[in-house]
Amino acid sequence: MTEPKDTILTRAEAAGLKRPAAGLNVPEGYFQSFSERMAAMLPERPEIEQPQKPEMPRSFWQRVRPYVYMAAMFAGIWCMLQLFASISGNGELKPLDSNPVLAEALATEDFVYDYIYSDMSSNDIVDEMIENGCLSDDMDFDILFDDAAETSSTDYYLPQ
Repeated sequence: MTEPKDTILTRAEAAGLKRPAAGLNVPEGYFQSFSERMAAMLPERPEIEQPQKPEMPRSFWQRVRPYVYMAAMFAGIWCMLQLFASISGNGELKPLDSNPVLAEALATEDFVYDYIYSDMSSNDIVDEMIENGCLSDDMDFDILFDDAAETSSTDYYLPQ
């Protein structure tokens, strides 16, 4: 059989001391008259029993301030929605007349060749011309572009 370990509790029991009970003990009937005894122990507070001084009348700004703050909040929300709507756009393209700088840039052929046609292949250009009605499917492209055979660059060749 194993011997008990030498701990403080085993030494206290050997000395004749009782093991303490788990938790706290409260005397009998302690909580029955607790509220009366607690009220008797608290100091008197005459400021609670006597009415407070009358409130000063509020100024115009103090009366209006909550409504001004609420109006400012709604104005801020409206401005924020307008900002988000202008950033995201409404999905409609505006005519070029509304932006004179863009209209002037697109009017020059250099801008169109440098920035628009450089991103498109010649097949895309011909397809778009057919969609717009500038060309028809039954046209002979060799007749339209006689100088295509003379140039060596493939950028000017159109499909046949």
